[in-house]
Amino acid sequence: MDAIKVKGLSYSYPQEKTPAIRNINFSARDGDVVGICGPSGCGKSTLMFALSGLIPHAISGKVNGSVILQGKDTRKLSMPQLAQTAQMLFQCPESQLFALNVADEITFGLENLNLPWDEIQKRLDETLDLLDIRDLRDRSIEELSSGQKQRVALASVIVMRPKILLFDEPTANLDQASIWTLMSLIRKLRKRHTILIIEHNVEFLDSLCDRILLIDNGRLVKEGSPKEVFTSKKYNEIMFPLHDTEDIRKRITRLPSTTKKETVLEIKGLEFSYPDKEALHSIDLSVGKGDFLGIIGLNGSGKSTLALNIIGLLRGKGEILLEGKDISEMDVAVRTRHIGYVFQNPNYQLFEETIQDEIAFGPGNLGLGKNTVKKRVDEALRITGLGAKKGEDPHSLSVGEKRRVSIASVLAMMPNILIIDEPDTGLDHKSARALMDYVKRLNSNGMTIIMISHSIELIAEYCDRIVGMKDGRIVSIDELCKDYFG
Repeated sequence: MDAIKVKGLSYSYPQEKTPAIRNINFSARDGDVVGICGPSGCGKSTLMFALSGLIPHAISGKVNGSVILQGKDTRKLSMPQLAQTAQMLFQCPESQLFALNVADEITFGLENLNLPWDEIQKRLDETLDLLDIRDLRDRSIEELSSGQKQRVALASVIVMRPKILLFDEPTANLDQASIWTLMSLIRKLRKRHTILIIEHNVEFLDSLCDRILLIDNGRLVKEGSPKEVFTSKKYNEIMFPLHDTEDIRKRITRLPSTTKKETVLEIKGLEFSYPDKEALHSIDLSVGKGDFLGIIGLNGSGKSTLALNIIGLLRGKGEILLEGKDISEMDVAVRTRHIGYVFQNPNYQLFEETIQDEIAFGPGNLGLGKNTVKKRVDEALRITGLGAKKGEDPHSLSVGEKRRVSIASVLAMMPNILIIDEPDTGLDHKSARALMDYVKRLNSNGMTIIMISHSIELIAEYCDRIVGMKDGRIVSIDELCKDYFG
């Protein structure tokens, strides 16, 4: 019996005329690992929602065709039954985390199934050990790094012991060492689960999957082994081919770590601690005017904490000088007139009812005239490819599209310095490069760029400087290369 059988599946969101997915047909056997790839907004996440039963039980709309899990139609299963059949790890882990600490988060689903307390504790201990997160057991969710949050979200899924695991962009917020750990874990999990993975990381899919489904414009356009799909003409038309790891290593090690340009931003002796952890240790960093600086490091190394201190959302000890003036005591509103920040999670920056209003909000608050604001909005829409969707609600978009909106809203303010935290999260290779090409043009026109990224490929391709971070300290790139390349 097939673990999954999808027959003629089409779906349209409420009030949308164009179907998000159209006539999808495929099946997966017990123990299969199936990869799903395609451009941002092509319908991959929508397909996952249907496979998990969120469509139609929690998300309404027009559905045709069927999804059969373990021989049962998802429309006839209750939510508790679905929870024990298929579980989904979302692209943004914050969207499925709500408890105060890690242990409560992982056991929440089990408690809702009214399992005996001894069984709940047994599963909790097994899952903590499986994911090697026992040290996080009593930690507050809010104090975790994005990579740690993802592992906790995965633990809350695995602990339910579903037959089918659904991963939506699992490597998006992970450093290379964590990606290797996840690959090893999935190889173990396939012995007792059928696994489907949406992913832009082609090397990840190539090393794990038995079969690949290529989606474009809501349709399944190619199916086959990783080699058959990734070397096909159809794939190359839609996506970019694999990158050369050895070439990336060479380019990374050639990048300088210091600047020779006039200093525009200087950090002296910056230290910051969370209630239970020292996050930054005496950080000294100079950023030159017009630099395109890449900051790279493992999960929890302090990259995002450093950025949040620069813009004032976190306040540590030390000096932060902007063009020679200490801004350590300035509030966020003043700092962000000069330093733009694009969050790793796009949902943190979206609150307007339409995309064009979202992008116009920042420039409007700067007191710019209507014509200037409109010009900036139109340019941002054009660059990010969102012009056709400008009247849509940004909260209804895919994560990749939300990412583009959040970046466009900051770029429209034209700050002197732009900090981008994981710019390629949720984007396919082609979309990520289209976006980074625009950021590179901004840099060529004089804007200083600070990019935080796990993607060593993007940093090698676009940055003219690189700084490594590990355990809250700045370290040499040679040391970090051991973690990224082995």
